[in-house]
Amino acid sequence: MDHTSNVDIYSQKLSDEEFRRIQRFMLDTLGIKLAPIKIVMVNSRLIKRLKSTGIGNFKDYLDYALSSEGRVNGEFECMIDELTTHKTDFFREPEHFVFLREQVLPNFVSDRYAPFKIWSAGCSTGEEPYTMGMVLNEYQLANPSFDFTIFATDISNASVMRGVRAIYNKDSLSGVDKNLIRKYFLVSRDTTENKVRVVKQLREKIHFSILNLVDDYFFQNGSLDVIFCRNTLIYFDDVSKRQVVGKLIEKLKPGGYLYVGLSETVSQFSTAIKQVSPSVYVKLN
Repeated sequence: MDHTSNVDIYSQKLSDEEFRRIQRFMLDTLGIKLAPIKIVMVNSRLIKRLKSTGIGNFKDYLDYALSSEGRVNGEFECMIDELTTHKTDFFREPEHFVFLREQVLPNFVSDRYAPFKIWSAGCSTGEEPYTMGMVLNEYQLANPSFDFTIFATDISNASVMRGVRAIYNKDSLSGVDKNLIRKYFLVSRDTTENKVRVVKQLREKIHFSILNLVDDYFFQNGSLDVIFCRNTLIYFDDVSKRQVVGKLIEKLKPGGYLYVGLSETVSQFSTAIKQVSPSVYVKLN
């Protein structure tokens, strides 16, 4: 195995053959399609792993990360973390949360009495499920009989652990109402850190776990009221998209809602749903 200096590591470039190997792995294992244009991003992210492991070239690194030794030592997981982590924000695509608050929740409260169950599928580092938590907790304050549970899953162990810790940069709160910031975030005592943490009351409402969306789900069929799977399906090929959308719909109750990203559409993958708002679908009875 080749070990070289950091200077040499930063000069490494993925060959077309090495990139195709990564593409095949991502598609076969995760159902994720890496477009050719992504080679620059993949190169940049995996150089971090070369530096961390001290392995001097991509061929040796891939041999190691994809080997049984790499799986046992955790490098396989680290590589997946680098290749699947995507940017997210609190209250991203805010109209989705307006629809949740003004259309979905009032109907739930008037029709049912069981706890409201919502799933953030592809939760990344936790901003989405904590945004859900703020919206649902505010609703609960106005409707004391209302109760809720939030599930949050991602394929990346590193992202899930960041979500569990719930520590974020203050700058990430730019899209959050000041009253919600005061209520749901604790500011670090160390003024040089510029960090905030979600309050314990909200952290305890989120159940984080690791899940690959192309694998089997642990939810019972027809058990969920709402699923957010936003800006995640764009990474899958059409075969995997159809498979994942079908499985998500299975887990929804009749009348439950599936949210996807504003740039995504899924109506072509199932006749069991109907679009009711931009990138929001209801499961038909």
